[in-house]
Amino acid sequence: MPLLDELSRKAQSKSPRILLPESTDPRIIEATKSISSQKIAQIVLFDEDTAKSLDVDSINPNNANLKADYAQTLFELRKHKGVTPESALEMLSSPSVFAMVALQRGDVDGVVTGAITPSQEVLSNALRIIGVAENSKLVSSLFLMVFDENHKKYGENLIFTDCAMNINPNSEELAEIAMSAYEAAQSFLTESPMLAMLSFSTNQSAEHAEVEKVRVATEIVKSRLPGVSIIGNVQLDAALDPDVLKIKDSESSFNPPANVFVFPNLDAGNIGYKLVQRFSGAKAIGPILQGLSKPVNDLSRGCSADEIVNTVVVTANQCR
Repeated sequence: MPLLDELSRKAQSKSPRILLPESTDPRIIEATKSISSQKIAQIVLFDEDTAKSLDVDSINPNNANLKADYAQTLFELRKHKGVTPESALEMLSSPSVFAMVALQRGDVDGVVTGAITPSQEVLSNALRIIGVAENSKLVSSLFLMVFDENHKKYGENLIFTDCAMNINPNSEELAEIAMSAYEAAQSFLTESPMLAMLSFSTNQSAEHAEVEKVRVATEIVKSRLPGVSIIGNVQLDAALDPDVLKIKDSESSFNPPANVFVFPNLDAGNIGYKLVQRFSGAKAIGPILQGLSKPVNDLSRGCSADEIVNTVVVTANQCR
């Protein structure tokens, strides 16, 4: 698909070091072979034997000297939360903790994990050790939805957010999610970002707290991103079809279709992306985390090797 091809070319030019800590999983091994052969990134594994057999670099979490250095780093990062040198050493028995410390220290440029590790563990360790970026107030997620020739009536590449993290964001949080998605769209999409703040109501046709939440969030984004093409609150059909929008909001200057869809809550976002994925066969690349100070992305435990490759491609593009 053209977008993935373009992102792969960009990744090749950066050639960042991406750590896959779940190194012995067969899907990780298959993905590593593909990534290395395409020279998308420099893969780093934890298992030395596997790394050697695949001719990639490794970091050995069982190396006593390295573990002591990492424990000191973790202690310095978390001592204000009661972490001691001894407890830091114990925490490093978790591969995801070790991976986050490696990223925080700059030993790698990005981490992709979750094929075995539960999402909650990945996300909590990323938040505790990597932390939120200076220009962000919260971490959210997006899915890059890539459509084939038979299903691109409204665009070949769309962004859906937030579909994996924030259960019921308030107006300020929803605005923060939208602004993070706008930045991601500038990096991932070839077209200019056009944001739709989704709701069950268009142009305040219904009075409800959830409608008001989206309206306020839209105004916040407009004030912070002047000149950006954005509409809210808006129903999905009106955000996609200019004829529908004309009927429902005749005075709107927005020109559908949108390419960045900001869902009002996690129920809508998670169900929405899965409906589109299952019914249209779209590739759903993600969840891609946005708002962290360094790139970390979480895999589904049901992921395929191809999905791991796609996530590494996106992660590589997030590396500075």
